Amino acid sequence: MDWYDATGKYHEQTFSHDCRLSSLPEEWQRELAAIWRLEADVNNGGYLQFLSNWGRESYVYASQALKKIGARKMAEIIDRCQALVDEHFASEGASREQMQNLMPNPVIGRDGAIVKEAGSILPDSAVARINELSYEFMNYPDDIATLGLKHYRPFIEGEGQGRTKRST
Repeated sequence: MDWYDATGKYHEQTFSHDCRLSSLPEEWQRELAAIWRLEADVNNGGYLQFLSNWGRESYVYASQALKKIGARKMAEIIDRCQALVDEHFASEGASREQMQNLMPNPVIGRDGAIVKEAGSILPDSAVARINELSYEFMNYPDDIATLGLKHYRPFIEGEGQGRTKRST
């Protein structure tokens, strides 16, 4: 079983539901989708890209999942990033457009037009620290794939056999 295929499967299942994690019936499925989003976006553009693309709900599920699998260092990293955001911006319930204001770089729409000019609503010092923490995450101080498969394999395999197991 491949970790990235397993997590990506649940992320993809949200596509027909406006990418809402709540469209997945099980909490463990939401956690796997959130981890896929976290890894893909932090490794591509840092924590602020993840948060602005997917919102606070994805952070909550990703943090919860990292703690469940024992990836404590990586959970601490994203919790510290989120704490820095929370000091300066109320992300809970914020729209996608509001979340884009966290990004320090310009945001380009699908049509190629600039949606948001360069500059974050966060102080430069917070953006700099979040970027440092993002690089710490990218160094993978915890082996998410091994830890994640160990924890989630019974859920994934149980689903494949026509039954699901609820996480606690």
